[in-house]
Amino acid sequence: MKQLLGVDFGTGGCKSTVIDSNGRVLATAFQEYPSEHLHPGWSEQNPDHWIEAFNYTVKACLANDNVDKDSIAAVAMSASTHNAVLLDRDDKVIRPCIMWNDQRSAPQAARLKESYGKLIFETAMQMPTATWTMPQMMWIKENDPDSFKKVHRILFTKDYVRHYVTGDYYTDHVDAAGSLFYNPRKAEWSPEMCELIGLPMEVLPKVLRSKDIAGYVRKEVAEITGLKEGIPVIAGCSDTAAEDFGAGAVRDGQVIVKMATAGNCNLITSKGVPHEKAYTYPHAVEGMWYMATGTNASASSYRWLRDALYMTEKTALEAKGEDVYLLMDKEAEQAPVGSRGLIFHPYILGERCPYFNAKARADFFGVSVVHDRKYFARAVLEGVAFSLFDCYQVVCEFAENMSEIRLIGGGAKSPLWCQILCDVFGLPVKRPEHDDSSFGCALLAGVGIGVFSSELEAADKANSIKKIYYPNEENHKKYVAQFKIYQEIVKASTPIWEKLYDLSFE
Repeated sequence: MKQLLGVDFGTGGCKSTVIDSNGRVLATAFQEYPSEHLHPGWSEQNPDHWIEAFNYTVKACLANDNVDKDSIAAVAMSASTHNAVLLDRDDKVIRPCIMWNDQRSAPQAARLKESYGKLIFETAMQMPTATWTMPQMMWIKENDPDSFKKVHRILFTKDYVRHYVTGDYYTDHVDAAGSLFYNPRKAEWSPEMCELIGLPMEVLPKVLRSKDIAGYVRKEVAEITGLKEGIPVIAGCSDTAAEDFGAGAVRDGQVIVKMATAGNCNLITSKGVPHEKAYTYPHAVEGMWYMATGTNASASSYRWLRDALYMTEKTALEAKGEDVYLLMDKEAEQAPVGSRGLIFHPYILGERCPYFNAKARADFFGVSVVHDRKYFARAVLEGVAFSLFDCYQVVCEFAENMSEIRLIGGGAKSPLWCQILCDVFGLPVKRPEHDDSSFGCALLAGVGIGVFSSELEAADKANSIKKIYYPNEENHKKYVAQFKIYQEIVKASTPIWEKLYDLSFE
């Protein structure tokens, strides 16, 4: 039986996963790497750390007794998009990589939006913000012109690592779309977009489909990692596309709701329709798209509450090898639906969809003498569910048919939280067996070499549903009423956020 290797480069570290051709996970390995924050709002990484993490995690997987390294038939990779690695004529990295969460190019993004917003939106299907490659490259041109002049090639995170593995100079259509230099509808780099900042088009890599073979494992890499020389390496895709694919979201109308550090509500669709409050990308699944909406603080809100109100219990429980989140869930479950009027807005890091307001602030609204710690715990779970439901409203504008919702992420490990979200949405919610980007990459590797006949076969064969949550209609009615108040509070608070933000910097 053939085995398949998937490697994902997240913002905080690299995870490798080996599966068999039935989708059974055989081994995983993880290694962290740092981000550098030289100034407030800056976030950079050293691409050499990705190479080191690739070598380490692949070797660790191959050392697992469940893995037969001679049976590894293909490799695929994914990573967070937008991150441009700049190479000179000798293929040397020119400067540290500006990451997707870096905010330094916000002024450049604002100028691009003011002068060319309509053109960029119509061509690249997105509005420019600091997360995209175009304003990042504009910042480099204006503030580090020597580096800009040296650029001979641009690769993105997973493409740079794959170049190390195979020697190829490709990207895929998902990462290309994350740059703002690409026209996703025409599936080609846009001369108009490149001209906006004076970027020579010849520095951009050739674009492949996510499932195409980009190259083969080089002898030098085989000797370091233990992989066989000549194994096919698939082009790959963004981490979100791989994650959605791995969770089985491959058909029109499927929705992925993610409760991780941040939260997402993504619609899989056959129509690429841009929206100013969402990100629209080609999917790893050929012919499909995904519309991504996001909230900044999902599971991180619950972690914040843990650190604020449960640190004594956390220390005591960890000493016994127990998880404080189980205690928090147990207490939250004792509070009634709606937390007796206590509403939490999870804007501890500002907010993205649908408000896109960096000055937004979190709050507990409606506190009274009846509220103790268990109410605050439940209100946080409900507030995050409301924020994701807010994102869902944007998705609903473009979905003619919502076929199902699949719930993924670390927060989805909580049965209570899953049920709360199910009741807020008022729809059945499925928990897939797998929801990991490296798993999705391993499946994509199988598609690329024909282990699976198509993306649909891979998703259906390798991913089962381990639990389905069904909404309580009475609870849903209560939550719908409370959600309207949730939105009213946001509307009333917006001018106050501005004053609080200014005050916090005095």
